[in-house]
Amino acid sequence: MKDLEKSNELIILYELYNSLLTSKQIGYFELYFFDDYSLSEIAGQKNVSRNAVYDSLLKITNTLHKFENNLQLGYKQQQRDIVYQQFAKINECAPLIKKLQEIDSD
Repeated sequence: MKDLEKSNELIILYELYNSLLTSKQIGYFELYFFDDYSLSEIAGQKNVSRNAVYDSLLKITNTLHKFENNLQLGYKQQQRDIVYQQFAKINECAPLIKKLQEIDSD
């Protein structure tokens, strides 16, 4: 479950949607993903079984994906980033285009 790519994706989703989670879900998520606690360590701290922690993290993961599927804030942010990068490239090229226009008009 702690595959780096999946973890990064979940952290991004968490940053977008954490206000929609319960305080218990936030606690489990942050202990596991940010504080790098093991399932057993979280279980010991929260006085629950390791399996209960696993089930909670699985439910949180599914909830975050459901939020993203419905609201698509992460997807929209990616699309904005792509447009920003393209715009930055255009701005970098603007002086060159202007120079070409000046050469063509001479």
